[in-house]
Amino acid sequence: MVNVPLFKVYMSMDIDKYILPVLHSGYVGDGPKVKEFEKKFGEFIQNENVVMVNSGTSAIVMALRLAGVGHGDHVMTTPMTCLATNMAILSIGAIPVWADILEDGTLDPEDVRGKMSKSIKAIMCMDWGGIPCKLDELRQFGVPLIEDACQALGSIYKGKPIGSNADFVCFSFQAIKHLTTVDGGALVVNGNPKLFREAKLMRWFGLDRDNGASMRCTQDPPIWGYKMQSNDVSASIGLANLRYTRGIIWRAGEIAKRYDEAFTMGGKVRVPQSDPERVSGHWLYTILVDNVPEFIVHMQRIRVECSPVHDRNDKKSVFEAFRVDLQGVHYFDSHHVCIPVGWWLREKDVQDIIKSVLTYGGYHASQEKDQVQEEG
Repeated sequence: MVNVPLFKVYMSMDIDKYILPVLHSGYVGDGPKVKEFEKKFGEFIQNENVVMVNSGTSAIVMALRLAGVGHGDHVMTTPMTCLATNMAILSIGAIPVWADILEDGTLDPEDVRGKMSKSIKAIMCMDWGGIPCKLDELRQFGVPLIEDACQALGSIYKGKPIGSNADFVCFSFQAIKHLTTVDGGALVVNGNPKLFREAKLMRWFGLDRDNGASMRCTQDPPIWGYKMQSNDVSASIGLANLRYTRGIIWRAGEIAKRYDEAFTMGGKVRVPQSDPERVSGHWLYTILVDNVPEFIVHMQRIRVECSPVHDRNDKKSVFEAFRVDLQGVHYFDSHHVCIPVGWWLREKDVQDIIKSVLTYGGYHASQEKDQVQEEG
């Protein structure tokens, strides 16, 4: 049992005011609340090209289709991510080609460069824990860039909110994200109005929900599609919670700053280094430790939940055939662990976590040794 969980669902205290009118309206499908959420979420990320769907995974599947990836095509991607990222590739019959990662867990553009070929139809990059990938560098390879930003709401790339720097950007509103609709997601399509229009059709069998026909079964869909649309119930929950999302992200950022300032001692604990142009929204706060199981047990003594959250996908049987040697992935997978950084942490929780991490890192012992040497 833990006192401080790694994740916690945020739900607006006045959620009933938003959801009950929808539940009793007689219309709970994809309707006006979905459109309202798309508009307000677009304002939040400063990009109006938003298509709300039923999950972040659906957003990735649709992005792959829209990028022209089909059966047997190759997609450059990372194995260091949530399974959903790469399961989406398998689901359309495509083949993952693994690239290595940087110290911060994001895709390494130089390794991508060395592995690019004519068979690569798209690049899938994932913003680990909220740390944006090197998006401008990844856009230079002449194929569509799909950004899995499911952990990156509130992140900043070169001064702008994540959502506009890749051809396709996929968000998740799953239960424990900064913004939840209970479950859901969004696909942002940049720079191509035709593909944006296709995305809106694709999420619901290729049918046009904006068409006024009372029975859409009479339509002749121009493309084939899925049942991946969202609904007004989820959208109303999202609208209620979106009002507080900026504060949730700000709080995570303030705690992360405290951690950054405290965890500078090296040794058994290191904070992966990124660069100032890529600012995390801190859905996760990741540290690198010598012994992950030992660290987790250490933090359990103060009842703080810690976990790697994800391990490399190519450990799994469904991806085993594609596995290659990736030194960056091997190191990160063997040493990374995430500590709580969310809005639910009290001041005492933050202080206790810092103290316990420093104790594990041997900070106090080395500090005492330095003081003895100085006095001598």
